[in-house]
Amino acid sequence: MQVSVESPTKLQRRLTVTVPVEQMDAAFNKRLTQLAKTAKVKGFRPGNVPMTHIKQLYGDAARQEALSEVIQSSLYAAITQEKLNLVGVPTVEPKNITPGQSIEYIATFEVLPEIEGVKFAAKDIEKQVATISDTDVDKVIDRLIEQYITWKEVSRPAQEKDQVVIDFRGSIDGKVFPGGEAHDYPIIIGSKTMIPGFEDGVIGMKAGDEKTINVTFPSDYFAKEFAGKVAEFVIQARKVSEPQLPTIDEELIKKFGIKSGKMDELRAEIKKNLDREVERVIKAKLKAKIFDLLIDQNQFDVPKALIEQEAKRIHDEMHPHHAGQDHGHSEQEMSGFNDAAKRNVALGLIMGAFIKQHDVKPDKERVQDHIATLSASYENPAEVVKWYSSDKRRMAEVEMLILEDQVTDKLLEGVSIKEKTMGYAELIKNQ
Repeated sequence: MQVSVESPTKLQRRLTVTVPVEQMDAAFNKRLTQLAKTAKVKGFRPGNVPMTHIKQLYGDAARQEALSEVIQSSLYAAITQEKLNLVGVPTVEPKNITPGQSIEYIATFEVLPEIEGVKFAAKDIEKQVATISDTDVDKVIDRLIEQYITWKEVSRPAQEKDQVVIDFRGSIDGKVFPGGEAHDYPIIIGSKTMIPGFEDGVIGMKAGDEKTINVTFPSDYFAKEFAGKVAEFVIQARKVSEPQLPTIDEELIKKFGIKSGKMDELRAEIKKNLDREVERVIKAKLKAKIFDLLIDQNQFDVPKALIEQEAKRIHDEMHPHHAGQDHGHSEQEMSGFNDAAKRNVALGLIMGAFIKQHDVKPDKERVQDHIATLSASYENPAEVVKWYSSDKRRMAEVEMLILEDQVTDKLLEGVSIKEKTMGYAELIKNQ
């Protein structure tokens, strides 16, 4: 077998592979022999069909199968021989597949970039920190209470936070559009569940009132045919109700998972959960800054095949009901998928190179501590620990997280950390 390698770009490789005719003939004859053992031909017992008949009946199909097998096996051998780190599926272009002659083909594919010596330099890095206040706990309690709101019908005009039951009919250019009509539809003013401007238009309406409003669909609206268009809505108010908050007593607190029904225990549990969330966000934001520096300081071409794979994974994660298919994304959305994918792939390659360079291995004690922390919030922590420990894939995911932490710690050696204190709401914004 003869192999020549060309490099059209930094990551692309073009292999020209020539396979001796003897190897192709051997594969062809082997396939014919296999077929001869099982072929059913009228007038002959299975296994006793003359080879001339087998060639006549199955020769073309056997040659194609043998050719596919030879190309696959020889390409794998050529890639191994040339010590190439293949990425994605190769494109194979036959040059000569004439029977009785040596097989020649060209395989084109990408390879992993070579990252030698990961660079990282930083004198100081800002670390955002926050502490949980009583007000933060109060806001969580308010949200919990909202789950048990009841509604009392009123005769006054609708205002912020009221629930209004409406009929509406929407049209664009005089035509009612799909999904633009509903009856006895409840909305809560201020919930922002409707098109921007719609809920504002309901403010001031009383039961029995009818009103016509114009609202504009957002330019990034998920249904492209409506994006940026002005719609006219005829709205009829059926009922206006104001919220009735429940009394915070032992019975209600027990519904929040506090068996004792005591407020101080509820507040303590909320604060513990918020502290855990703050710690997670602080770590995530610090990691993001470090990883951004890593990417900026270690520039290289990223394989397109890996970007495409990662963009598909991100898409399917964000749109699980449309996994594996494009359901009409804007150029901005597609650009977002690809940018995020490129960053993820680049970071993964850099991290892999750094881990190999410094021989970083997951700290078993930290892995177990992390699993214990994850399990602590469940009713039966021991069962959760067992659930993680019994599955290699789940353990590998935890180990990868710990490796990230260890890499972060190593990168921060000698770096000055400057803390910036802020409120909880500001810290978690956009998370």
